Amino acid sequence: MFSMYKNLGILTLVFFLIMSNVGAQDVIKYDVSIAGISIGEMVAKKERNGSQTQYELKSQVSFWFFGKINLDYLTHAVYQGRQLINAKMTSKTNRGDFESNIRWTGDQYKIQSSNYKHELDTAIQRPFYYSAAVFYFEEPSQAQEFMAEAYGLPSPIKKVKDYYEVNVNGNKNRFYYVNGELDKAVMEFPIKNYVIKRKQ
Repeated sequence: MFSMYKNLGILTLVFFLIMSNVGAQDVIKYDVSIAGISIGEMVAKKERNGSQTQYELKSQVSFWFFGKINLDYLTHAVYQGRQLINAKMTSKTNRGDFESNIRWTGDQYKIQSSNYKHELDTAIQRPFYYSAAVFYFEEPSQAQEFMAEAYGLPSPIKKVKDYYEVNVNGNKNRFYYVNGELDKAVMEFPIKNYVIKRKQ
């Protein structure tokens, strides 16, 4: 009888461990602002399912740049184990739409990117283990470079004082962490610079 209960307990534990690794999801909300004025919100999601992890960044913002601009932004990145295998960015505005696609084909990434004043159609023949979406969930203390999903460009990660700095297509972005969690990001952009701040 004891053996039966023991086996039942082991099976229950195994089932719990398996289920806890299926569909486990983290959700973090950030405020997006320009010059201290809130222009919208970003929601970052991380979902684990077995050996696959999916990241999603979704934001809706409105700001003024020679007229009102409404922007819907979505990044979706998929990792198998630690390696980036697929990423897609879509940016929809009342001034035009942009899209970027990154796909691992077994020995290289096929990259097609259309962004503001940026076009790219190329291949990169090495794997990447960190991309922009991961910044919102993991401090890049061991990462030396990352893939920018929006541009399809690799960039080194540099530790400077109390933040990490990256340069993507001429834009310098700074990421500040508190106890291993992203607190804020100061982002350069050709149209408007903005700040992403973690909500309490």
